[in-house]
Amino acid sequence: MGSLVAKLLLPTLSSLVFLPTISIAAKRRFHMEAMVYFFTMFFVAFYHVCDGPGLSVLCFMRYDILEYFSIYGTALSIWVSLMALAEFDEPKRSTFIMFGVLTIAVRIYHDRWGYGVYSGPIGTAVLVITVKWLQKMKEKKGLYPDKSVYTQQIGPGFCFGALALMLRFFFEEWDYTYVHSFYHCALAMALVLLLPKENKKAGSAGTPARLDCSTLCCCV
Repeated sequence: MGSLVAKLLLPTLSSLVFLPTISIAAKRRFHMEAMVYFFTMFFVAFYHVCDGPGLSVLCFMRYDILEYFSIYGTALSIWVSLMALAEFDEPKRSTFIMFGVLTIAVRIYHDRWGYGVYSGPIGTAVLVITVKWLQKMKEKKGLYPDKSVYTQQIGPGFCFGALALMLRFFFEEWDYTYVHSFYHCALAMALVLLLPKENKKAGSAGTPARLDCSTLCCCV
């Protein structure tokens, strides 16, 4: 009985993997992104709490509202992470962020279970980033950004992101509790990898924070 309860609670507990993501984003001075990740973790956790055994008393909102904002927060987390990767200057950065905030809300209201919920933001962000980087390459007449960005951020980040989406849309029927929990972990890892090492648009506030145990455990 205890193992069954633990299994049912696993999707709720696995949502806490976003805590290191929030901490790392804050340490790197991506404060807006950290807030979005916290928003996502909060609604994902309570959405799964409502599915848990005997925990429906903790549902402080209607189930459909928790469901909506858990999906919305996830899609928005992907969008802001990709916009952070693009490193736009103002006002382009805030314009693109708000574009995602508005269009993702409408898309999920229309259909919250379709592939377009995530493929739309990802495809749009990739297109925008590609156009910007091609322009930079044309100006520099060389590779932009540095090779390390492709090997240390984009490559691993998109691999974990692809794994997360595959788990979410194609393998959950195998065993929902375990597969969905691994989906949370893969998604959180993808968000961390896609974030630049420091927020160059946040001004100068000392050297960027190193990724260590204190960073993974603390949000400030």
